[in-house]
Amino acid sequence: MLNIMELLKKIGRYRSLIIVLFLILCINIYVVFDENTTLFKVSKLIVIPIFLVMYFHKMKYMANVFFMIFVCFFLGDAFDVFNFSAVTLQLSMVLYIASYLFLIFVLLGKFKRVKFEGIVSLYLILIFILNSYFLYVLYDVVQSSMIDRINLVLIVARGISLLCMGFLAFAVYLSNESKQSIIFLAMSFCFLFSDVLYFVNQLYVYYWLFELFDKVLHLVGFALLFVYVTNHHRKTKDKYIIKSKRVEASENLIA
Repeated sequence: MLNIMELLKKIGRYRSLIIVLFLILCINIYVVFDENTTLFKVSKLIVIPIFLVMYFHKMKYMANVFFMIFVCFFLGDAFDVFNFSAVTLQLSMVLYIASYLFLIFVLLGKFKRVKFEGIVSLYLILIFILNSYFLYVLYDVVQSSMIDRINLVLIVARGISLLCMGFLAFAVYLSNESKQSIIFLAMSFCFLFSDVLYFVNQLYVYYWLFELFDKVLHLVGFALLFVYVTNHHRKTKDKYIIKSKRVEASENLIA
């Protein structure tokens, strides 16, 4: 009974996020079937601003690295929506790569504490081999699609950054099975498979179901990023309050 109450409390904490996520998912499903490009552009552009408004309504502070991640994702979406030329699409890809690199930077601090022992090392070796294979397949598919060298480099760089992020997230999860590590791992997989489906649609074969799952995973990835950042700053705030109370209590004892 207590676990159910705790679960309901946590769901209630993110009730507004769940409602917004559900509404935008419904819009994306409608867009895929109706092929309404205008509605698609609007829905893609408003996602991150809505999440930021929701965040700053609850929290007063966001670390610069997380804010830059949201900004890069938003600008990447904007350039992808207003794709007037090949340059805007390339800028979009550069910004997506930058956002993934910022996420990798967030993971590096936690990766230092990973203990490479026993089964953890075995899992990481296996994941590294699989990532290398997927990267080879991606390069082979992209190279055979007759695209120019700039786009080839950008797509491969985007794939490498995603695979590195997934590898690091999995390593941190194996070493520390915390709620935050699970959220980050799930977010990494959402962005990874979303981009895979996007490139399959763009370079190989278009299928409406792939496009739908691409949009859904992309949106869920943003939602998980929102939850991760909120939890991170909430924990930081709680630690600061506890530390302040301890300092205050020690000062009272001295007095």
